[in-house]
Amino acid sequence: MSGVEEKLLKEICSRTGGEVAFILKKRGAEKVILSFCGELNREEKSLLEIIKMITSGKGAALSEIKKSKPYKTFCADHGYNSFYREMFLEAEKAGYYLVLFSKNKLPDSKTVSGKISADLESLRKILSDKSADKSTEFPHYQLSEEEVQQTIRETINSVNIVLYSTSADGSEFNFITEAVRTLFGYSPEEIYQNKYHLLRSVHPSDFTRFKHFIAKLRNKEDAVIEYRMRDRFVKEHWVRHSGIPLIKNNEIVRIVGVIQEITEEKNIQLRLEKSEERFRMLIDTAEDLIFVLDGFGYFSMVNKNGAAALSYLPEEMLGRHFLEFIDKEDESKIAESFTKILNSDGITTFETVFLDRFDKGVTFEINAKPMLTNGEVTGMLSFGRNVTKRKIDEQKIKDLNSKLIEASRIISIERERARNKISVLEEVNKLKSEFISNVSHEMRTPLASIVGFAETLVSDSDLPKETLDEFCNIILMEGKRLAKLINDILDFSKLESGEEELHKTSVSIRELIEEVLKGFEDQIKEKHLVVSKEYPEVKFLINADRDRLFKAFWNLISNAVKFTGEGGRISVILQDFGKEIEIAFTDTGIGIRESDLPNLFQKFSKIENSGAPIGGTGFGLVSVKQIVDLHKGFIKARSQVNKGTTFIIRLPK
Repeated sequence: MSGVEEKLLKEICSRTGGEVAFILKKRGAEKVILSFCGELNREEKSLLEIIKMITSGKGAALSEIKKSKPYKTFCADHGYNSFYREMFLEAEKAGYYLVLFSKNKLPDSKTVSGKISADLESLRKILSDKSADKSTEFPHYQLSEEEVQQTIRETINSVNIVLYSTSADGSEFNFITEAVRTLFGYSPEEIYQNKYHLLRSVHPSDFTRFKHFIAKLRNKEDAVIEYRMRDRFVKEHWVRHSGIPLIKNNEIVRIVGVIQEITEEKNIQLRLEKSEERFRMLIDTAEDLIFVLDGFGYFSMVNKNGAAALSYLPEEMLGRHFLEFIDKEDESKIAESFTKILNSDGITTFETVFLDRFDKGVTFEINAKPMLTNGEVTGMLSFGRNVTKRKIDEQKIKDLNSKLIEASRIISIERERARNKISVLEEVNKLKSEFISNVSHEMRTPLASIVGFAETLVSDSDLPKETLDEFCNIILMEGKRLAKLINDILDFSKLESGEEELHKTSVSIRELIEEVLKGFEDQIKEKHLVVSKEYPEVKFLINADRDRLFKAFWNLISNAVKFTGEGGRISVILQDFGKEIEIAFTDTGIGIRESDLPNLFQKFSKIENSGAPIGGTGFGLVSVKQIVDLHKGFIKARSQVNKGTTFIIRLPK
């Protein structure tokens, strides 16, 4: 659309007090915003839903649109308070609508229509003229036969799909396109001379199926096969091979078809099948109660272990209503929870008491999410955890709480007294002294190795080559270790002084974490650690300094690997909170005393736990916090001795 329409829309906004105005065109199923003024994201989901209501059938009433969830969401997101729409033109089987949004209250529809009538008349004339002129925009040209042939040849050769034609018995190729060179590595001339180039390309494991494909063609049937092949350079591909026998007088005249590379498509399919298989295994092996209800509340799926927790077989629960297994006293609570589920597209958590086969109560904590199809709830996916024992333990804990309150108060008072006795200046000086001592020790160790082995090399020129190589490697390794320590100190100094600037780019947090974990693969395998990753399907992209975040994540995962015993577990959990993302690093390692947690991110601090010092110079976690702070983020730690530690980082997008 030209600037004339935009100018008229700005005039309409000026007359009515609107912030956003746009022209909407509907032709058949096509809905297009032709022109607009103001700030507008044409791909916004709630806006698209409003457009759908405006253009559906005779169009939804204004009151119906204003009551709809998409309208309320769109207005809440942008602060709009009023809405106006009018279909002002029908031309060439297309309808044209004017749509207005305002943060202030618009006049009534009649007043708005009167104010903008002249502008709408101008828009009608412009759009009508363009619609009438459309038939003259694309003149028809008649091509000569030679031009047609040339066009066909160019089209065929530019398509990256092999088109071919063979003799009736498939013994000779009559025609094959240039794409065979890209896919198989052979020129068409080489294929004409020797058809076995293609036959030898078929993967041996798929050759039997390929012969059935050929037999089907010779039996005058259309055939399609997907198989693996190796090109001239022994690179493996997946292809989809289609063949059609052309028949005349009940005899095959020739066979034509296409060969298309589907490697990427097949890899996606194989990954999906593998993922589905893992999901099925997860469902079958999970100890929790996992079930799906249809739109009417009947069980359509339940896992084996979940059913067994209620002393049933899965098939005994399928087709029965959810309330048949619920304690009558919980039915009103269930009804309230189901109402929340139906009015939310997120996860709803509630507790309920199931009755097993023998009418014994079993308490489950249910996490339920509605399954939506075209905006309608068609079922519910739920995970239930048996919390019967936990509820009993909670009651015991509740009974003990009264005894613990007084003890906690006394401990709190004593801790406060102890903290007040410590001079801030003395503590800082002590930490600095320890820091200098740690750095000196960390430098002295590699320097001692370098000097010792270097003196040996200088003093003894008759050392065997193997010993020379070994000593040189040790010197190189210790030199690198010393260089890394110095670089860490310099980075720490830059971050501390505020001289370092962030170099922000779009960073995929998932890919960054995967890259860090890959660097610890050998150590993880050596200690038989289990790495658990919980990533939602969405792609986590934030604007951040990739190198700095890499270093922060590296320090956290390095600590997790270092202080988690053999056979332990490390978990990385990503969550999306709209304008922020949260990354949680959890391990089952030695843990940190609760009293040491306040000092964890202090400069120069070095925590000791159960007689085992946390190695390094004492600024690893301080650097992590500095990097997070530079990104306007937030980090906190939770830990229990001999149970593990969790670091939670929140970063703005």
